[in-house]
Amino acid sequence: MPSVYLEKVMPENNMKRFYFISDEHQYTFTGYPVTIIFGRIFERATFVTKIFPSESMATRYLRKQLRIRHRHNYSVVRPRYLRDRQDSKPVQLGLFPF
Repeated sequence: MPSVYLEKVMPENNMKRFYFISDEHQYTFTGYPVTIIFGRIFERATFVTKIFPSESMATRYLRKQLRIRHRHNYSVVRPRYLRDRQDSKPVQLGLFPF
């Protein structure tokens, strides 16, 4: 599964959050890593890396996190650095089946 960038922007609630999740699909000496970066947009982010003993467990964790974020109304969008202009609105890419 590729890396996924999600955003939740609600100006009326002053909410600007992002969530990036990446599954490296490669075995390290300790296992299969899944990296999550989350926080408020344009502010300091939190990095979390979890190591799983098998690739199937890593994929299951990644899908679970995507289901949780979808339930909390996050949208899969193109990251800000890949958008045409700074003030352009996010383009929702749609969630793939998980």
